[in-house]
Parts: sequence; structure tokens; C-alpha cells
Amino acid sequence: MKTWLIIIGLVIGYHVLAQNIDVDIHLNIQHTVGEVSQFERKKFINLHASLTESDWDGEEDKLKYILEDLDVYLGRDNGSLGWNMNQSTEDPENPGFVDPSYMISQGKYVRETVYGINNASRHAYESRADILVGGQEKPFWPGQTTTPYTGNPGWKITSASTSGDFMGQFFNEFYRNDGEPSSKGHPRPRFMEIINEPLYELVDEGDHTPTEVFEYHNEVAAAIRTHNQNILIGGYTTAFPYFDENNFNRWDERMKLFYDIAGANMDFFSIHLYDFNKHHYNNGTAFHGPINFKGSRIEATFDMMEQYSQLKFGKVKPMLISEFGGRDHSIEWKEWTPIRDWQFIKAVSPMWLQFMDRPNLILKTIPFVVTKAEWGRTSVPYPWRLMRQAKEADGETGEQWVFTEMIKIYELWSQVNGSRVVSKSENPDILVDSYVDGNKAYFIASNLNYEPETIHMHLLGTDSNTLLKVEVKHLHLAGNSPVLDTNTLTPDKNMTFTLDTEATAIFEYTFDQELNTGESMKETKYYADVYKQEIVSSAPQVFHINSLTLTDHNQATLRVAFGRAHTLSKKPQILVNGTAVAVPTNYRGDDQHLRSQFFGMLEIPVPDDLLKANNTISIQFPDNGGYISSVTMRVYNSTIEITGPTDVGIKKINVNADIKIYPNPTNNYTDIVIPEELMTGSISVFNTNGVALYNEKITQKKHRLLVSKYPAGIYLITIQNEKYIGSQRLVLQ
Repeated sequence: MKTWLIIIGLVIGYHVLAQNIDVDIHLNIQHTVGEVSQFERKKFINLHASLTESDWDGEEDKLKYILEDLDVYLGRDNGSLGWNMNQSTEDPENPGFVDPSYMISQGKYVRETVYGINNASRHAYESRADILVGGQEKPFWPGQTTTPYTGNPGWKITSASTSGDFMGQFFNEFYRNDGEPSSKGHPRPRFMEIINEPLYELVDEGDHTPTEVFEYHNEVAAAIRTHNQNILIGGYTTAFPYFDENNFNRWDERMKLFYDIAGANMDFFSIHLYDFNKHHYNNGTAFHGPINFKGSRIEATFDMMEQYSQLKFGKVKPMLISEFGGRDHSIEWKEWTPIRDWQFIKAVSPMWLQFMDRPNLILKTIPFVVTKAEWGRTSVPYPWRLMRQAKEADGETGEQWVFTEMIKIYELWSQVNGSRVVSKSENPDILVDSYVDGNKAYFIASNLNYEPETIHMHLLGTDSNTLLKVEVKHLHLAGNSPVLDTNTLTPDKNMTFTLDTEATAIFEYTFDQELNTGESMKETKYYADVYKQEIVSSAPQVFHINSLTLTDHNQATLRVAFGRAHTLSKKPQILVNGTAVAVPTNYRGDDQHLRSQFFGMLEIPVPDDLLKANNTISIQFPDNGGYISSVTMRVYNSTIEITGPTDVGIKKINVNADIKIYPNPTNNYTDIVIPEELMTGSISVFNTNGVALYNEKITQKKHRLLVSKYPAGIYLITIQNEKYIGSQRLVLQ
């Protein structure tokens, strides 16, 4: 797709591109992020549905299949809070607030009759209901009036405290207490979003300001906590986290403002992420695409949130992705087709892999796959559904409900479990992850490219443990329909497999004995002391990343995110503690050419011998414009040196033996003899402040550098390409 290089999990150096893409899977090395090493299905493998919704009526076989056979969790209820608010009565003793006696009596009825008796058949699945409950503008925004289904007059919501007071009582009265039996009600939800996508309705389409909305979050949260201090509260549930828009003014005026106004009172921050296969433009009269989030744009988005949280609160507050997937405006509100489902499906697995890459910071992720969604039917059924009527497909008839193609997402992921182990890809457009569970291992690979890619998988650290069986599920597009192929492959610890365009495959390896993850790799993320720095070519931007923990075996990845015009350079000069590092020319995902500018991330391997407890990072672009949005570093401390076929690394040339610079010292010029390994690279000159004074491509074996125009002092001459790097000091008299 491009000529850049990164991986998910660990970043490695440049490898000469070949037909096959090498992937290392270290089945003996447990990969811990923060304190998390186990795959948590209820955190990731969720359906945007609840246990008690009427869409499951008459579909008990499908409910059992998805929850038990496919091991899926139910993740979000965005309807019951507002529906019950609409039915509630006003407190005659305290106008503008809900009647507490109504909440007590109605709550008991919902707990013990609606759930305890009427939904008794679903009690067996309640451990699958790890629910996020959400509010909506209607009826909760001040000035709204409740609308009872009976047609009786409603009552007016007078303030944010009105809404928060109802919500707090709702969580207490409509759900059972811990330790009580199922007959006493539904388990209490863990998470609560105050209002879903509020800025679209209230600001973009309304006459309110972001400040009003964010102050509303504070008031609602305070009122909820007068009744319930246990539920985790978050916001602002942004629909479109386009942080770099309008030269990052959108970040300043929305998400940053939310952190500043309401962040201290939030337990988590929630966002929605969507890829667009086709997006409308020209007032909806035309469509173009793709315009994606997956890839480096997600990394830049998350790192900006994380780093500002660290700077603002002294810690990274967790995130919750309550909607994500893929969309296509050109076919969105038309009759159902398998190809429309594919435009959603193809975004889910790669996004999941990026979410799973930060399991210590993600509370929950929920693909926007709803059940039947008859509430959303217009002239056509709602687009993003788990079920459709048979008659909606060509060649089928009948009113009965059947699964859409969306079920294939969950069928693909049905068996993945266990402890995370180290996996590495030499190509950033192949996202990978892997887990060990007893004598089984699971390896996931997702192709971000718009063409098939062949991967060469190397199973490492299995010693004499015999590989008995390999099964693969491959979810890809065939013609105009998603297909989930399941095949048994010849057991081989070094096999190749071709991933289809934008496809995901999951391999299950069965071994003779239980796999031993006796070695370990601990991943820790560190954040620079400043963020969002304007890019000015005349001087480097300097960042400090301090208090690193280093052990005998370390690897590190410097993560530099930025947003700038497509015509500007995406390859800065970077010094780590005064030494230049080789900057890859690849990043995850596509080049975002249909967006107004690029917003993404470079992931730069840092040699172990450059790392210190306290580090100075100097970044200089050759042109003005845009911002460095975040600078972070992932450090991997391992019990053994991690090597494999992908570990060609960025090799450092022996400066004394391989790079000849003479005369040195000098006052006029110096000649540089270029090693063969670096003939495809470039020469740079830095002063002691890290400012890049000179950069030129290498065109011949001997390069004469005129230096008389520079003041006397010490300079660093760096020669690098994407495979090798060498540096030498030059003394100018």
C-alpha cells in the first residue's frame, strides 16, 4: 500500500520487501500490557443489545447460539433509561423532579415481575449481560417534556439535576443488589453514558454550545452520585472524533474542552469510530471513499486522548468505544444486501486488534450491530442489524427472521481465548495478535491493504511440542458477499497463507502438550512532558520522556503522531538523546488522501543502547505547518532477548570501520566515504541542539560536505536509510 513499516504490538526495523510478509509468533513469551495479559471476551466480543429487549422474543434459538455457542456478550442498552423516564410521574412535593414513590413501586415491578417472572427463561444468560446504559437528548435535556405511551400528559425536565436524580434512582430501584437471586431483578449495569452523541443534535443541529453540554455532564454526574456511587460514568460519547479538523481547533473546542470542564468528574471517556467505504459530499449529492479510521489514524486519536489525560490528571483515564464499525453512505438507507454488511464487517476485526493492543486502557468495545431494530425502520429496515427477514434477500421468501451476514463477525472470533503472547509482523498493514490457551494457540491476522497479501508465519518457542492440527477461519469478500471459509491445513510451524483484500483470518493451532509461556514481556507506555506542538521547520520540537524502567532486555517504540497537509513531509529527522534514529516511511493503514489532511502516527524503533531512564526526543520536519499531536513511547522489558525471522532490525554501522570522514577536525570541508549498505540513503548534519542543518540524498560513493558556513563547534553527521544507520562526530574549528 505504501513504503512504510510498523507492526501492532512491537515495532521492528525495515526488512527488504519480499513476496511474503514474515510474522513471528512467540508462543513461549507472555505479553503483558500494564497488568493485563488475559483475553477478556466480555470487554471486546460484544453485541449492541440487551438481554431483556423484545427483539429476542421468539428467537430463543438464536439467542442461545450467539451467547453460548459463539461466546458473545451483550453490551449496550440505550432505550430503557429514556423509556422509563417517559413513563414516570412528577413529584407533587418537589415539582421538576421524579416522584420517589413511583420509582420505588415501578422499580420493584420491573425487577420482580418484568424480569424476575416474565423473563425467567433468560436468567441463565444474565452473566452475558455486561451492560452499558445510555441517555439520550430526549427526554433528558432540560426543556424536554416526557411522553408517556398512555398518551397522558407528561412533565417538564427543568434541569440537569432533574435528569441525574432520575438516573441515580433508576439504577438503585430498577436493578437488584449484589448477592440477590435472579428473581429479584436484572443485575445492575457497570457503565453509564450521560447522553449519546450530544453535540450533533444540540450544537451542530441546535443552538447550544459545547460548554453547556459539558457542564450538563457535571451536573448529571453529581446528581447520580447522590444516589449511586458505584456505577462508572462517562462521556461525551462523541460521534465524530475528528481531532485534527480545522488545524486541531476541533480538538481544542470539543474533546479538550470536555476534559477541561467535565473530565475530572468522568470515570471514562467514550467515543464512536467508523470507517466509511463511501462518504457523501457536495451536500449529499455525491460519494467518495474510502475514508478510514482504522490504521494510524486510530493510533493518533487514542494517543492524543491518553497523553492529554496524563498531563491533565496525572493518569490515563480509561476509554470506552460504545459504537464502531464500517459504513457506506451510498447504500446505507436502501434495501438490505450482503455487500452492505461487508462494508461494516471489514472494519470490525482490524479495529478490535487495535483496541486489544491497549487492553489496560479500554473498558469495553461494542460494534454497532443491533438485533432487529424495528424501532429504526423507515421506508426500509434499519441498516446495521444482526437479523433480517428472509424475504429481504434475493431468492428467499418468508417473514421469519434469519441472521444477516453480521453473524460472521462473531463466528470468526468464537474460539479465541487465553493468555496473550508476543507476535510481530514485518509489515504495518498486517495487524496481528496471538493467545495461548492450554494446548491451543490462536493467531489473528488482518489485512489493511486493498489487495491480497501472503503471510509467512513462524511459530517459535514450542521446542519439541508437536503441532497436531491447524484450522483457519478466513473472513473475506467473494463476489458481492462476505464468506467465512473454514479449512484444516497441513500442520506446519512455518506455513504461508494468503489473506484476501481487507480480510481477517484466525488460526487455531493444536499441540500435543500444553504450551509453556514461561518467559515474559512487560509493556509499559510513557508519555512526553508536552503535546500538540506546532511544527516549525527552523527549529526542532523537543520532548522529554522520563522515568523509564529498563532491564537487561529492552525494546522500545517511539510513537510520534501528527496532523498536516498532504503536500507536507511525513518524515521528520528524529534524535533520541542526541543520536539520530532511522525513521520508517510506513504507517498503519492508507494514506488518507480523501481527507483534508493526514492525521496519523509514525512508530519508530529505538535501539536499546540509546535508552535512558530520562530521555530527550528532538523532532524536526523540513517544512512548516501542522502539529505534532502526541509523543509517547512503548517500552518492552523481557526476560529473554526476543529474536526471530522478522528481527533484521535497524543495523548500526561501525562508524570507525565503515564510515570514513576526513579531514576531521576541519574548517572548510570534509569528505565522507559512504559504505555500500548506505548508498540508498541520505546525509544529515545536526548541531548540538538537535537542529537539522543539512539533508541531502546520497548520489555517489564519496560525498564532499562544505562546512565553512557553520560556526566552530561539534556537529553530528548521520547517514541512514531504512535498513542501516551510522553517525560520526565532526569537529569544526
